[in-house]
Amino acid sequence: MNGKRILLVDDDPDIREIARMALGLIGGYEVLALSSGKEALAAACEFAPDLMMLDVFMPEMDGPQTLVALRQLPGLSEVPAVFLTARTQGKDVMHYRALGASDVIAKPFIPEHLCNRVDAVFAAAQPPTAPVESPRTALIVEDDPDIRYLLGFILEQQGYRMIAAHDGSEGLHAISEGQLTDIVILDIMLPGTDGLALLDRLRATDRWKAVPVIMLTSKGDEQTVTRALSAGASDYLVKPFDPADLVDRIERLQSRRSSVS
Repeated sequence: MNGKRILLVDDDPDIREIARMALGLIGGYEVLALSSGKEALAAACEFAPDLMMLDVFMPEMDGPQTLVALRQLPGLSEVPAVFLTARTQGKDVMHYRALGASDVIAKPFIPEHLCNRVDAVFAAAQPPTAPVESPRTALIVEDDPDIRYLLGFILEQQGYRMIAAHDGSEGLHAISEGQLTDIVILDIMLPGTDGLALLDRLRATDRWKAVPVIMLTSKGDEQTVTRALSAGASDYLVKPFDPADLVDRIERLQSRRSSVS
């Protein structure tokens, strides 16, 4: 055990047990697993959690209501909170973040990913003990503000700083004049210059040639995906996407890049 305590609240017994076992056996956390917000309110002060993990959709008291109530209890006003939910669209994530959630983890989750995300929340809460290296950066070219926000939130959790371009023209300027980044996430359908044209410009520019590029595309667009991969895209992701899948692809591309260099 690592000495950290997690209050886990989820009304689904299967998910609750999977999360409890993962956090305990893999993460080394002490976990109090409960099935309702009412139970959480009754036990939270005595348990004194270091993190609260709450299912969003529960009967009687949902996750946001439970979090608000827990925040009123002695000693819990500053404890980090994480929401578990199957709804991770941009507007939903913005709402949960506004409530004070440190992270929003999509269901269903892979146990190892759950522990990694929790580890990241604890790491972010700790003051740095040594000079911090400059964060990795990501260029995001996406015209949908909700998806752009969601991408930024996910990347922030992975230690990236986001450089955002809202349309093809801004993306073209970022490629021509902007800072070189560690990864590019590029929507195919953009107003003005589209994603495929931007990809061509990226791969024709010496300083961008080795930077991994993930294309965002819609379902049933296999022909465009084939065109993007042939033009030098490193990977692609179909919208709507699972945040954990995006993290996996980014990590895999960065690992591959590190091994080559």
